[in-house]
Amino acid sequence: MPNPMSKTDLYILFFIMCFSARAQVQQDHGFKKTHWRILASKAAKEKNSSAVVANLQSLISAGKARGKFGMAIYYELLLGEQFEKMDEFVLAESAFIEAYEDAKKHLPQKHHKYYLLKQQLQKTFFDPVDRLGYFYLTIGNLKQAEQLFKESIALRNQFFPAHNVHRIFPVVGMGSYYFRKGQYDKTYMQFSLAQDMLSRATTTGFDFDNVNRLFLNDLAELCLILNKEDEALKYINRLAVASAGLGKFSSDIADRLEVARVFELKSRFYLTFGNFKKAQEYLEKAKHYNPASLMVSATKLKLLKTEALLYWYRNQLDPAAQLFQKLIDAYRVSIQTNFAAMSDYEREQFYYTLKNDFDLFNSFVIQNPGLTEVNLYGEMYNNILNTKALLLNETNKLKNQILQSGNQSLIKKLSQWEGDKDQLAALYFEKNSTEQIDSLQKSIEVLERQINQSSSLFQLKESTVSWQRVQSSLREGEAAIEIVRANIFNTQNPRLSAVHNGLTDSSVYVALIVTPGSKQPECFQLKGTQLEKHFLPYYRNSIMTKTEDKLSYDNFWRPIKAHLNGIPKIFLSADGVYNEINLNTLQNPDTKRYLIDEIEVVVLTNTGDLLIRPSSNKNKDGVLMGRPAFEFTQSEISAALAPSGSLPNGTRSLASEELVSFKDQNFSDLPGTAEEVSIIASVLKKQDMNVTSYLGLDALEENVKALKNPEILHIATHGFFVDDTTRTVSPMIRSGIILAGVRNPENKTREDGILTAYEATNLDLAGTDLVVLSACQTGLGEVRNGQAVYGLQRSIIVAGARNLLMSLWKVDDEATAKLMETFYQLRAEKNNVVAFREAQIKLREIYPEPFYWGAFIMLGK
Repeated sequence: MPNPMSKTDLYILFFIMCFSARAQVQQDHGFKKTHWRILASKAAKEKNSSAVVANLQSLISAGKARGKFGMAIYYELLLGEQFEKMDEFVLAESAFIEAYEDAKKHLPQKHHKYYLLKQQLQKTFFDPVDRLGYFYLTIGNLKQAEQLFKESIALRNQFFPAHNVHRIFPVVGMGSYYFRKGQYDKTYMQFSLAQDMLSRATTTGFDFDNVNRLFLNDLAELCLILNKEDEALKYINRLAVASAGLGKFSSDIADRLEVARVFELKSRFYLTFGNFKKAQEYLEKAKHYNPASLMVSATKLKLLKTEALLYWYRNQLDPAAQLFQKLIDAYRVSIQTNFAAMSDYEREQFYYTLKNDFDLFNSFVIQNPGLTEVNLYGEMYNNILNTKALLLNETNKLKNQILQSGNQSLIKKLSQWEGDKDQLAALYFEKNSTEQIDSLQKSIEVLERQINQSSSLFQLKESTVSWQRVQSSLREGEAAIEIVRANIFNTQNPRLSAVHNGLTDSSVYVALIVTPGSKQPECFQLKGTQLEKHFLPYYRNSIMTKTEDKLSYDNFWRPIKAHLNGIPKIFLSADGVYNEINLNTLQNPDTKRYLIDEIEVVVLTNTGDLLIRPSSNKNKDGVLMGRPAFEFTQSEISAALAPSGSLPNGTRSLASEELVSFKDQNFSDLPGTAEEVSIIASVLKKQDMNVTSYLGLDALEENVKALKNPEILHIATHGFFVDDTTRTVSPMIRSGIILAGVRNPENKTREDGILTAYEATNLDLAGTDLVVLSACQTGLGEVRNGQAVYGLQRSIIVAGARNLLMSLWKVDDEATAKLMETFYQLRAEKNNVVAFREAQIKLREIYPEPFYWGAFIMLGK
């Protein structure tokens, strides 16, 4: 039982628990009053989640059957909120969208009735717009939330007079939007505007606590982050009062959940400011009132984390470990429940709402090595295996299954979705297309959700990937290594617990190693912040200046080597800065040998890839593409392709600060790539492969998109990655390759000659054994810790290719041509990884500096 309550706590509970369980409607809607009153009363008093849902669905059906749409919308909102409390986000979204669409169809004319049921219940026909916006904030879809709040502002300002309280809701929503974006100045500004509007509001008969609750919670959270103790407590107490009173909540479950939510926030307040006794007291109260019927909820997750942190700060590590494990298990349930039917963007954003707590778990394990008896290293390894795989969904598996299903409606949506994605990518490179981009993004997400939710083919099954299964795939003399980047948790200053989970800016890298004889993964630390701020720039400089590198081997590799005990082959999945270096190019300062001479390194996106059985590809098609005609006429290209052609050679990388001006730059001709294609074609034909070469005006984006899983796809052209410090545009849009027609007036096709990583995810590469992107920096992108690199390499793997050969820096044309020729010759008798490793070693005999032979890296699947 919780500790005795204060008078304030009893006051809160009295109002919440005694009054809010009353029936929510008092008005006859055209069918027997006793019928809907009984249903509403049952829904309010139910303690079982599924029973609440059933009663609410009955009320919705009854309202629609009688043409009482205000009533139906009201209960659609309550149904969505119930699903959201149950962590059933797909069902919640469906209910909120239904309420939104029904409300938009029945928006009242000015001076007409605007309440859904009766004035005392506060809900209006405009509320579904904001409620859907708040739902999207919950799952991290900030783009959709912003659009909805702006839509609501326009609708409400047009309908309600100045100083009406109903104008405030979307203003508060925008404050919550800025809070989740980390724009705290704008958050304060927006909430201050809302409070000023409240003070001027002249609306009568309105429960102002409804709007107060919306921003008081975020204000309290913000004050915890900014260490504003007095303000935080003030807002928490105001929130407690605003959560009490008549008719606030729809059911007994909702009542208890609100009590638990307020007490958890108060517990976290005392934890943040070092009063562990009070923190424990309010934590016990919150746990007592948290509804046992909800398997997973936002409040339950917060409770688990707060309690785990409290034990950690008290140095009670065993119970902290148990609670962290429960937290991770709860997140697994949430992911299992919600990921399948979300759009790709929603999955990505939802994942990042969970990622901080996975990072917190990793930091706990790393900083407490004495807890290895509970196999936390194994749990950390399993988390990494499964979270890395979450966002690498193989789109083509779903695509092929839909095409084979014969469901014409679904096939039509799939075709429209792919076309819209291509159109969206092109719009980013056009001027004055912001409004079109916003509209098309929304359409794409709606289509993708419909496809996922309509198809029973795409379901995330409960993950069975574990380190033990990875271990079972290893042979003697092999090891699997997961590199993990984590931030250090400050165990001395609880005030940091509200800022990034208490994680500091200091990083640490660890290696998790599994061998055939491992009883559990072995874990050991590497350097952290120094690798990122000092040794990575040193490595890059040494490569580009072709000078001896005396430091990188000792700092990036030697700590790992010490734990391998003579193992000759490793499968390595990188994280953080390890995505930005080629381990093979590290030179042992003692022996002057490179790492490529000491050990065989196979780089994977995820060591769980060892469990994937490669799909068979019985065709022997090789598709080669090079020297695209960027802005030349056909006659100019024909002349240039001749041996006497004199067009200047150019580097295979581009530079542009903005996407909208990207096509305005000069795209230098690449005659060396035509020679590269010619050499490779000759090699492959001798191996009895069906070779198709696209050069000049034929090196079109359309021809790439029309491919059907060739065995080999080799593209030699310009590569690009446009940096964006604001991160307003996805790195999948900001990276790609340039093909024919990008500035060619003769190109009358619908494609723009820019194949972005975003578009490349739709390529049909299932069964493709090898993709070679022979351009500069095709391996670059935005490094996202825990999820590898967002860019071309990610898109090609998602599209289904087994192996990808990509570059980390600007490549030399002559050296690249020799490297590729040797590689394709060796590939006839060896697998891709072995053949490429041997090709690099041979090229080093001619070009000894790593700049030449080490620019490319093979990513396996």
